[in-house]
Amino acid sequence: MTEIVENRLNEIRAKFASFVDPDDKWKFILDLARSHNGMDASLKDEKFIIVGCAATMYLVPKRENGNFHFEMEVDGGSTNPLISRGLGVLALKVYNDLSPAEILSVDPKFFQDVGLNVGLSPSRSNGFASLVKQIRLYAQVALLQDKMNQV
Repeated sequence: MTEIVENRLNEIRAKFASFVDPDDKWKFILDLARSHNGMDASLKDEKFIIVGCAATMYLVPKRENGNFHFEMEVDGGSTNPLISRGLGVLALKVYNDLSPAEILSVDPKFFQDVGLNVGLSPSRSNGFASLVKQIRLYAQVALLQDKMNQV
């Protein structure tokens, strides 16, 4: 694991460890959601929808100089998408602008270890797991493509 990845994980560990009241975690997630600028509506395409999310979440990958940058947005429809959006922003705080190998070096269990899953509804928990799985799949495919290009 690189120093950049370790620093990001340590920052999130410290933030979650600082929460005194269980509601502090959700306030933090909601603040992340409110601070997110979203993405250009032209990027919203069915092929970028995260299946299994409580709301309609789009995750658009872009690879530059070997690293991934992800654009993310959530459309709620009849539900309030702020928690889903905040969870997406948290994932981006970990994975954005990392190489495929760095992305794959992060154990998805990290989010459970910091207590993110405690109090999370099953549908949001499944949606977040699907988001992380999709990010990791993009990284795995990129590594395979890189290997194929070396042949």
